Amino acid sequence: MEQNTLTPFDNMTQTRELQMLKTVVPYMKGEQKKQFAILIKYMELQNTIQVFSQEDKVLSMCSVSEEENTTLAMLGELRKFCSEKELETLDMITNMVSMLETYETIFT
Repeated sequence: MEQNTLTPFDNMTQTRELQMLKTVVPYMKGEQKKQFAILIKYMELQNTIQVFSQEDKVLSMCSVSEEENTTLAMLGELRKFCSEKELETLDMITNMVSMLETYETIFT
C-alpha cells in the first residue's frame, strides 16, 4: 500500500493549510485534539461543498476518459490503497471481471 497517495478528489478538496493543520493534531492534548480534528473535517467538508458548486471542476475531477472507464481500470486504481491481504482479494475480483468480460465478448 502506498502511503500518502492522494486521489483526484483529494487534490481538489485538500489544501496545503489543511495538511499543515492535520500535522499538528498529534501534538495536541486530549479534548483539544478531538475538537481540532472535528474542525479540520468541517473545513474539508466546506471545501468539498465549494468544489461541487463549481460544475466544471466537478466534471474534470469525477470523470475519466471513455477508454479508461472500465471496471478493470477502477480495480487497478484501487490497488495503490490496498494491503497485501486486500490485494489478494482484489486480484481474485479482477480475474473474475476479466473472465466475465471475455465471456461477454465471445457469446454476445
